[in-house]
Amino acid sequence: MVLFTAVVVLPILANLFFSFTDWNGFSSTFDFVGFDNVLRVFSDPENGRAARNTLLFAVVNSVLQLSLGLALALTLYGPGKLRSTLRLVIVLPIAVSGVVLGFLGTVIFDPRTGLLTAASKAPGLGWLAQNWLGDPSLAMGTVIFMNLWQWTGFTMLIFLAGLSMVPAELLEAATIDGAGAWRRFAHITWPLLAPSATINIVLTAIGGFKVFDVIYVLTKGGPGGATESIVSRAATQGSFGQFGYSAATNLVLTLGVLVVSVVLLVILRRRELRA
Repeated sequence: MVLFTAVVVLPILANLFFSFTDWNGFSSTFDFVGFDNVLRVFSDPENGRAARNTLLFAVVNSVLQLSLGLALALTLYGPGKLRSTLRLVIVLPIAVSGVVLGFLGTVIFDPRTGLLTAASKAPGLGWLAQNWLGDPSLAMGTVIFMNLWQWTGFTMLIFLAGLSMVPAELLEAATIDGAGAWRRFAHITWPLLAPSATINIVLTAIGGFKVFDVIYVLTKGGPGGATESIVSRAATQGSFGQFGYSAATNLVLTLGVLVVSVVLLVILRRRELRA
């Protein structure tokens, strides 16, 4: 309880406190500014761009991560050395640090020496010769791709745990009754996966709205702000001596994520009860 208070409760309360001040993060003095910082968050056009980037990342990444995670779980569920090995390979990127992720991004996407540039010299693969992280129209897609590579295995693990709770007798009985693979999935497997889907959807959405590290190590919000998220925007504000403004940005994001999470949980819990 003491540790939780020290690393979770106190930082939240400190952020809430400083969001109503003009503290620059370095001086020992500050003044209270009321809701000025909060109002500034909504009127700053750069925050609007970061909000759109964050929403785009959260929606596209969530849809793809959940779809891929479910497909992988259905494919790799069950015994067998090959399946076990593939599950391990897919889960391993979770352990990759931000530094290694940035290094991999350079190795793969560097327009001069990257692996994709080298592969583009093969016949029919010339389209791979792109500035994947430096082109504003490609950078967000590239960041989402790397985030999927790192976190789809986590989604797969939760769905695998859910699949282990599906009674085999039900599936066997449905098979004997002539139900095909799709009908067994739609009427038995998917409804019983509702708790796993709830966890995955909520966690993926929250992770999408709070995205920071994969953007920081790959593009630092560039090019031209094309990948800047709300969290990276708040970090930039703090680094330029606007700590109170940065805290207000984080406060608005936290409240927004809280609202989205509660709405999702209510909707998904109702779906679980109907399943």
